Amino acid sequence: MPFLIIGLVVVLVGGGVAGWLALRARYGPRDADQRQAATLLWKESPTMEEKPFNSWASDGIVAVMHEDWLDAFHADTGEDAWDLEPPLRAGDDAKMSRFCGMSHEVKNGLGVVAYGPYKKDWYGGTGCSTIAVIDVKTGAIKRQFDLPVVENRNTTNFTDPEIVGDVVVFALHDIVYGMSLTDGREVWRYDQEPGRYCNLWGPAISERTLVYPVYCPLGEEDVHELVFLDPATGSVKGRTRVETDSPVNVIAADPPVVSVDSSLNEEDPGSLLVFDDTGRKVTEIPANQPAGRLNVNPINSSVESSARQRYPILIKDGALIGETWSTSVTANRETNKIVAVDLKTGQQRWDVALGAKITGRPFAVTENSVLAINDGTYEDPPRVYEIPISGGSPNPITGVFPDEITSPTNCNLHWVDGTVYGARMGAGTMGNEPVFAVR
Repeated sequence: MPFLIIGLVVVLVGGGVAGWLALRARYGPRDADQRQAATLLWKESPTMEEKPFNSWASDGIVAVMHEDWLDAFHADTGEDAWDLEPPLRAGDDAKMSRFCGMSHEVKNGLGVVAYGPYKKDWYGGTGCSTIAVIDVKTGAIKRQFDLPVVENRNTTNFTDPEIVGDVVVFALHDIVYGMSLTDGREVWRYDQEPGRYCNLWGPAISERTLVYPVYCPLGEEDVHELVFLDPATGSVKGRTRVETDSPVNVIAADPPVVSVDSSLNEEDPGSLLVFDDTGRKVTEIPANQPAGRLNVNPINSSVESSARQRYPILIKDGALIGETWSTSVTANRETNKIVAVDLKTGQQRWDVALGAKITGRPFAVTENSVLAINDGTYEDPPRVYEIPISGGSPNPITGVFPDEITSPTNCNLHWVDGTVYGARMGAGTMGNEPVFAVR
């Protein structure tokens, strides 16, 4: 979603609070000044060098991963809880190690990270090949195991690990491994045909299905495929070819949803394909919906293409819930819609705008509702809205955010017991806190 011009004005006028106060002095009180205010519990000051690419909020901890370290804060106070630097793999001659993957979910208090030598670009090295299971509350490494090194395979191609049942799923060397969560032994592996030189890209993972896009660049023509694996056994549930000349982005796994032919070309917006877990196509959702064009750009776009990206898309009650691209309302203001599309028919169920001159995105679902948040403007600071799962008017359920938090839609957002925890992805910028908690 494009940055609003007002965000630049804030920085140029004075940045942060000073910028907002300058606008207030010039234009007078806002409606927001009479509205209930949310409480900034804490924030972490940014630096330009920080480039976080994933985060957890669980078990009283907010943890943010960078290449060189994993920071953890107490969720209620923001005080340092623990930190972890990537260890060196035993017997490796590299002088430095880096984090290269992080589970998207915490399961039973455990998260999983992957790391390896800082630079290992050649074939046959160790790459991103060590997995650590971490107690999120304490930062203690409960288990650590090395994946086998396979010679003459691309070591830089890996995907984020994830706990699925009793196994840790991770891909390395374009091989998918299922490793025992208990002792680290190899439970199963899915290896492709090495002679085809196919690459695995960022998957989507659920308790039922693993969905990996496969790109085979050698041959008479490029081939894009999807492979569907059983997470318990690694057996192939299905494999299907996708007719496209562009990379295939897997957005969800339950049910499997992929984005194809997405580009900046307004005349070729592409579509979303919905499959069952055996690879049979169920329906095709046009990217252009009555409410506007669906935004399928990842939130953490700074991660490597083989990693698992986070998309501004939710799945709930048979519907895909997302946001449309923004459109201009005035020279300095934009708006967009939150939309729900039926996964069986591909038809739009409902759409709603959070405001006439604000943009927003959905970021969480509850039992009966969708939670959405807007980007901040001078007139309308960010706040959280609740939208009935069947559609209807958005209802604000938090106060307006403090002036320090202006662009929450560019963050990984976590909703825990009425508190929003945010971690901005990518390089740090002035006026945007990489980590914050607002209630």
